Amino acid sequence: MNEHDPAILDYLGRLYGEDRRAFAFGGRTRGEFTQWLAAARPRLRELVGLGRIEASLGGFQPSVSLGDAEDLGAYTRSRGMLHTEPGFDVPFWYLEPNGPGPHPLALFPHGHYADHGLDKAVGIAQDEADRIRIAEQDRDVAVQAVERGFAAIAPATRGFPPACIPDVTERHGGRNCRSHLLHALLAGRTVIGERVWDLERLIDWAAARPGIDASTILVMGNSGGGVATLYAAACDERVSVAVASCSFCTYVGRNGVIHHCDCNAVPGILEFGEFHDVAGLIAPRRLLVIHGREDSLFPEEEVERAVAGLRRIFDTAEAYTRFQHRYGAGGHRFYKDLMWPFVLNAT
Repeated sequence: MNEHDPAILDYLGRLYGEDRRAFAFGGRTRGEFTQWLAAARPRLRELVGLGRIEASLGGFQPSVSLGDAEDLGAYTRSRGMLHTEPGFDVPFWYLEPNGPGPHPLALFPHGHYADHGLDKAVGIAQDEADRIRIAEQDRDVAVQAVERGFAAIAPATRGFPPACIPDVTERHGGRNCRSHLLHALLAGRTVIGERVWDLERLIDWAAARPGIDASTILVMGNSGGGVATLYAAACDERVSVAVASCSFCTYVGRNGVIHHCDCNAVPGILEFGEFHDVAGLIAPRRLLVIHGREDSLFPEEEVERAVAGLRRIFDTAEAYTRFQHRYGAGGHRFYKDLMWPFVLNAT
């Protein structure tokens, strides 16, 4: 079934009514955009639970442990650990160019993988099939970044091994991200908020390192990593460039179908606005949204509807050229030929 029956659609229309969206952007001037931005960002940070996470720390201060650097010729690679909350750590890879800095910073939250998601971003394959997939789908994004002069961080994404509360009994269909989501919801939190929290703490750490130019901070992700990218850039103004691949669409289509994975859910988000209202908080900074023509996860008409709403926000902010939307010829993957010209032109 591709859509719900009329009675369900009527019910959903009332449930998700646009008149209930407190921060749906309706401004017509740059001044109205600025006022909206100032009010909407704190509310989004509250909705995803960033304040609740901070309040839960007590006297704990997040910190990073970084292992020895392995010299790989053009760059070094180190294994790190973000001690992000009491009793919970998030591993990451840190890549830095060999050569004089300061280096701009890039972070690459990954999407849905059963395991080893952060390894793919640095080109570490588990077998020959994985190596081919990484190469064919441009998934070694952290290596691409360091080859272009960025210091790069590829963290594990909360909800996926090893940074998750696993579905040990398969009560949640063997889906670790769903298990993690439900545990977060019971604590009044969201997984999206936890992912943004981790990215912000990594930015705190990296921006304080010598040789890092924190005036340019790129966040880039595909699929669930793209959703994390959009929320992180919306919540944190330090992000100067965001690239979201195969991840931006309406929350709910006109046919009543939800397009995103459970773990991206934020309770009450449609009382805030649609996804373009969240992504609109990135304006007037730079944002590239990419989709694959053959990506079956996101209907093109819903992608275009979300893009149109986002473009209105950027245009009202007088950031006409700072938002771009592009299609790649393939499916659910990265597109380095589209991503890097935009990023390098922005930096």
